This record gives sequence, structure tokens and C-alpha cells, in this order.
Amino acid sequence: MLTDLKSNLDEVDLKIIQALLKNARADFKDIAALVGVSDRTVARRIERLEKRGVIRGYYVDLDHEALLRNGIDLSNYDEYVRLSRLEWEELWNALGKIMGAGLSIMLFHAGRAVGLEVGSKLKERYKDVESALRMLPALLKDRGCKDCKLVDLDQTKCEGRFEFIKQTIPPKKQSVVFFEWLRGMLYGALEAITNRKVEVAEESSSSNSVTYRFSCCW
Repeated sequence: MLTDLKSNLDEVDLKIIQALLKNARADFKDIAALVGVSDRTVARRIERLEKRGVIRGYYVDLDHEALLRNGIDLSNYDEYVRLSRLEWEELWNALGKIMGAGLSIMLFHAGRAVGLEVGSKLKERYKDVESALRMLPALLKDRGCKDCKLVDLDQTKCEGRFEFIKQTIPPKKQSVVFFEWLRGMLYGALEAITNRKVEVAEESSSSNSVTYRFSCCW
């Protein structure tokens, strides 16, 4: 289905989509100038793309720091891909069949990539490590970990603990392998924030939560 949909998009469609990706609020005249067609053509093309489900919505680029500081939970208002619990479980089962024992390694590095992105943004916004680390749980919540908190921090030793509430972490049928994704995400974020090699290990786990301890390598 995806292949058929892609084959039905011509060069004009793709250029219009690229223009909207850069600026979802661009008007038809601006897009027309970039694409090299009339604004009426742009309007017709966009309407057609919307009806076919290629364009499903338009999104804003939020200042996460400003919103989070005002207590606004962004987990329900973000631009990231969100899957239902059933879809998570289907994806989880498919990955398990494909990757086998290598799934834990893949998820760790996938989580690390997300963490590096989050950590890099925090490092740009905050001058000191402590402020960045204290804001980290809010941005991790924004990535889907809806109940995550920094429970301990020793800045002089550059070590501390993060806690995740299991009920808020998909999929419903969790395993040790899946939590490698969480460990990888913390690893990447801490690596970017501290600009050091870090160690992240599970300290404790219960039916309700899992706690990770981190420490920086000097």
C-alpha cells in the first residue's frame, strides 16, 4: 500500500510536501513560488493530498522549555510518532521474531539515539549540568515516558538515580530486553549533557517501577 501511494506522488507533490515540512504555515503563493506552479495548482494538490490521507495534519514547533516551566505536560501535544498499546505489542512481537537475541542491542542503541537528541537540546539551553539533569525527566516524558523522575543527584560525584513507573511504559507485556531501550535513552541523554562517558545500570525493579543509577566516568 505504501509503495502504491508513493508511486502516485509526482515531483510537484513531493516539492509541496517538502515546502510544508519546512513551514506548515506557508501560504499557497509562497509554496507556488518555490515549486514553480500556480497557487491554484498548489491549493488543488494540497486538497488532494489531504483527501488521500498523505497529509493528515499540520503541527507547530513548540518551545518545550517555556511550556514545561509553566507546568504544561507535552506528552499529549507533541510531534512525535505515537502508537496505541496494541500497536506497540504488535511491533514488539514482530521485532522479537526478526531480531531474536539481537533485539536488546538494537533497542539500547535506538534509545541512545533518542537520548542524545534530548540531551543535546538540554545542553544548549542550560549552562550547568544540574539544571539540565533536573529538566531531563520532563523531556523524557515528552518522548512517551509519562511518569519519570530524578530521585537522587550528587552533582559533585556526577551520579544519581532516575525512576520510571512501569504502568506508563509500553508495551503492556514488558521484558528485561525492552528496558534496554530505557537504559539506552538515559545513557545517550547523560552522555550528551555531561560530555563524558557514563555508566547506567538498573538498581532496582518492582511491579510498579524500575530505577536506574548513573555515574560519570572521569
